[in-house]
Amino acid sequence: MKMDVDSGMELPVEPVKIEQLADLSVKTEDGPDSPQAPQMGAVVNGPGGQREQKLFTPAKLSSSQQEAVAKAKKYAMEQSIRSVLLKQTLVHQQQVLFQQ
Repeated sequence: MKMDVDSGMELPVEPVKIEQLADLSVKTEDGPDSPQAPQMGAVVNGPGGQREQKLFTPAKLSSSQQEAVAKAKKYAMEQSIRSVLLKQTLVHQQQVLFQQ
């Protein structure tokens, strides 16, 4: 017996035979037969297909926040350039040492 979620009543469950599964196979152009259940109801895109989803829009930044973001971007760029130059210098020094 199987419990129906909505009504809370027990429903009889019939065993499925392998032959019945073979009848459910669908021929596709891509590959071999694959067992699939027949389609029931409307087709929707993904788990949120039945409701409209609003796109994420970030909050507007104040002028001081925009300034802070610009400073942070500038600092990050400076640190990135400094790191690359340091790595290049180390590689160059190692090459010079190994050539001697």
